[in-house]
Amino acid sequence: MLNALIFIALPYAALALLLVVTPLRFCSRRLTWSAYSTQFLERKLLYWGINPWHFGILPILIAHVFAFAFPGLMKGFLGNQTTLLILESLGLALGLFALLGIVLLLLRRANSGMLKQVTFSSDWLLLFLLAFQAGTGVYIGCFMRWGSQWYLYTAVPYLWSIVSFNPQLGYVADFPLVFKLHAACAFLIVALLPFTKLVHMLYLPIDFVKDPPILYRWRSRGNL
Repeated sequence: MLNALIFIALPYAALALLLVVTPLRFCSRRLTWSAYSTQFLERKLLYWGINPWHFGILPILIAHVFAFAFPGLMKGFLGNQTTLLILESLGLALGLFALLGIVLLLLRRANSGMLKQVTFSSDWLLLFLLAFQAGTGVYIGCFMRWGSQWYLYTAVPYLWSIVSFNPQLGYVADFPLVFKLHAACAFLIVALLPFTKLVHMLYLPIDFVKDPPILYRWRSRGNL
């Protein structure tokens, strides 16, 4: 029952929400698409949180997607023991970097009164899910070594079975609980993505380079 919920119901619900809600929000509520800037409210801890988070999580995300899209090419890379060791070590370091960043971002929100006023329940939920995802990923990297290989030979075929609408639970049913929680959290993040500020990662604002610069003027008594 738990396997069916995590590996069949959750991924299809997440995909449905992503494919339906995302374009609806883009067309009807375009002004809410981008993330709100809170740099004016607090910038010191933002710098030390946002940079480790982005530089840690983005390469890991790209590696997951690359292995899913090109499993044959990845098998060649991971077949070499030296390359496997380097990638495993690099992945763990990036995971720790990302975990540090998201924890700092959580602390930033929790310790700033001004930020609390512009932080919604969906923001807290998303931050906790991202922290949990990074934490379980680091745990897997530390205590379940060679995760990149079992991801390639088990999780990737399972994900392709989901995409082809022929889910094969046999690939993932016997995995440890921490992996199942890691997978469930990933599907929940995808499901929540269209409703939160994180949706901006799906849009590359290329057209902004053609916009004229915005001129700001200070409002003072002399200008009234």
